[in-house]
Amino acid sequence: TLIVLGENENRIIGWEGSQNFGLKLKEVSLFVNRNNLEPDDIVLFTDAYDVAYFGNKTEIIGRFLEFEKPIVFGCEKYCSPDPEMAKKYLSSSSSTFPFDYEFPYLNSGMFIGYVWALKRCISEYEYDDRDDDQRYWTKQFLEINTDLIQLDYMNRLFLNTVDIDMKKFEIINGNVIYKRRRPLFVHVNGPDKRLIDELI
Repeated sequence: TLIVLGENENRIIGWEGSQNFGLKLKEVSLFVNRNNLEPDDIVLFTDAYDVAYFGNKTEIIGRFLEFEKPIVFGCEKYCSPDPEMAKKYLSSSSSTFPFDYEFPYLNSGMFIGYVWALKRCISEYEYDDRDDDQRYWTKQFLEINTDLIQLDYMNRLFLNTVDIDMKKFEIINGNVIYKRRRPLFVHVNGPDKRLIDELI
């Protein structure tokens, strides 16, 4: 079931607004704490207008289950919004820092995980509209719940497109191919959204 979070908000959300990304954390917290969800249910979260979906439910779940940890985030080329956190990725015990990977840093625009694990990560969150959700999840990954979160370094599920090599980006038979990988969700993150028009 596809559920749109925050659709009751009568205001601009995100970069075009006042960078009120705390709303994303609040909505995720409210959602995973719904009474009709079981601990082992799997929740997929993506941003809205700048994400294109590919694949099907069976394929998505199958790829998620290939990962070792109960939550998987997409990742990107830049350490944002706090570039100084890059050194913590290097020293983090949560993973071997993949210097040879194109996308070493967490991006919060797409993730998938079990309800019990997401609830644990967000259980102590207190809503502030001004919060940055990417900062919050980066700290969860590097400092607080290092045992629960894994990054999709090789784009098995998620591809964030800021500054990728567009010469190696193709759309073939309704699928996105990037460096011989076939991600199931493509997030046109950053201020330039023109690519999304080619994907939808």
